[in-house]
Amino acid sequence: MRNAINLVMVTILLASLGMASVSDGTLITGKIYNADFTVEIAGANVEVTCNGNVQNAVSLSNGKYSVSYDKTDCKAGDSLIVSAEKDGQYAIKSGVVHENAIVNNTWDLGVVNVAIVPEFGFFLGMLTMLSAVGIFFVVRKE
Repeated sequence: MRNAINLVMVTILLASLGMASVSDGTLITGKIYNADFTVEIAGANVEVTCNGNVQNAVSLSNGKYSVSYDKTDCKAGDSLIVSAEKDGQYAIKSGVVHENAIVNNTWDLGVVNVAIVPEFGFFLGMLTMLSAVGIFFVVRKE
């Protein structure tokens, strides 16, 4: 993973200096956070899906992850689904790829930050939703 990030960074540097030609591609990146976006989560397993093409990564010590696609597999306007999991915490979030966003306007870019929560958070959220629906009907009946 670290080698892939280093390769992308070197490619970006060389392209910006005009010393190399850069082939078109798509970079998907973001950060994995805790539920209230205050702590970056290192070591989370990240899965990125674009047009049915799946790439996997592990978040770094600062919570960052990145994967790259060839534009034939993932391009501007395509929808993304990013899921992250670590130690019983899970989240899924969607995003969109933006056209010609980086490297001399040759690479498309998608940025999706994900906040993962403990599994019980889902059940607590469902109970809250059910309570709200119940209260709605009680108030409406009166």
